[in-house]
Amino acid sequence: MTYTNRDTPTFLDRFHDVRQMIDAWNEHMTMEYCPSWMNCGDESMNSWMDTTCPGFMCVPRKPHPFGNEYHSIADGDGGKPIMWKVKLQEGKDQPKKPDGTWAFPSEFEEKGLSPTAALMCELTTPIHHTGKVVTFDSGFCVKMGIEALHAHGVYGQALIKKKRYWPRGVPGDHINEHFHNKPIGYAETLRQVFNGKQFLIHCTKEDKYIHKLMSTHGLLNEVSNHTTYRCINGEWMHFKYTEPVSRHNKAKHWVDDVNQRRHAPIGLEDIWGTKWWPDRQFTFLCSVSEVNAVMSRARGRDETAEPVLKFRRKLAKEMLENRICEVDSIPCAPQRLHRTRRHSSDQEHTLCKRRKYTGAWNSAKRTWSKVATPYLKSKCKTCDFLCRTYCSCSKHATMCFKCWGLHKPLPNNIN
Repeated sequence: MTYTNRDTPTFLDRFHDVRQMIDAWNEHMTMEYCPSWMNCGDESMNSWMDTTCPGFMCVPRKPHPFGNEYHSIADGDGGKPIMWKVKLQEGKDQPKKPDGTWAFPSEFEEKGLSPTAALMCELTTPIHHTGKVVTFDSGFCVKMGIEALHAHGVYGQALIKKKRYWPRGVPGDHINEHFHNKPIGYAETLRQVFNGKQFLIHCTKEDKYIHKLMSTHGLLNEVSNHTTYRCINGEWMHFKYTEPVSRHNKAKHWVDDVNQRRHAPIGLEDIWGTKWWPDRQFTFLCSVSEVNAVMSRARGRDETAEPVLKFRRKLAKEMLENRICEVDSIPCAPQRLHRTRRHSSDQEHTLCKRRKYTGAWNSAKRTWSKVATPYLKSKCKTCDFLCRTYCSCSKHATMCFKCWGLHKPLPNNIN
């Protein structure tokens, strides 16, 4: 099995075997799927235990921490998420040309963006200039990335967390001091202007921390149907989330939901025994497509998504018992007959007779047409003799006994 038909490059590219396959999957999703107005960007892990594979990473916080990391984006209309773009994290194995330049540079990195900002723009390319919203986790809380998305017509927001330092443009310590004596549920937006562009930090007081989101859009309007509860000193209290926080909390698990479904209860990555690394990337795309098919059908039927294992069993049975061409109500493309030489010895030539109440042969449905006359005769294709016989090699052509004798090939032992 091979996943690419491109020539091997002159430089070392450890991802050559899978690069075309991933690009084809992304291109297909771009052409066939229109994402919703609300989307979520996150990471997905493709498990692989051999550390010698290209792009190997260890992410301890993930349920499957060893293998390759994919940056992915999904939407979730009706709580049924569909993943519509992925990008393999190449890391230190990203190939370079002999002159030292990157072999496959991002068009956004060439515009002066940081790697994370370029990645955010590349993930959201299909929805550029649409005004749709994308929410990210703290791994994407980069001021330059949020501003770059806004310049491309996408409203992005990212969760803010302090790792070693606060992200650029986020005075986190001053925000915490400002919210120190505020009641739980209190929300306020810090508005800043950098280089003539608006930069917002939406903040909400929680019981143990201050929820912060960086963005270039959004208003602190309370969402009437999104209420949260907190137990403080043994007493329960509640408040309503504002729009930016509500959007983030509803969408932040969409990518994880797709990953959970493709792993449980039986994941293709676990049962496909292979020692060839490209096969594992193929199983990743197959499992994502499988979950997308389940969610897409659930959306179309407005029903609860069925378990992936149940869908997989139905699909396998339908593939084993494919009878679509035998259903009269479903037309299918006519099957082309292979052209063979008239005197070919491996072709069967038997004189057959049509049944009663049958007419011409329907190549599309692979059956005889029904007629009212029991012994309907047709003209022979050669001598115009009326008969009901035909040769087994061509059911669509009526053929009399005399013409069939001339049509039938001679035995191999007669010259």
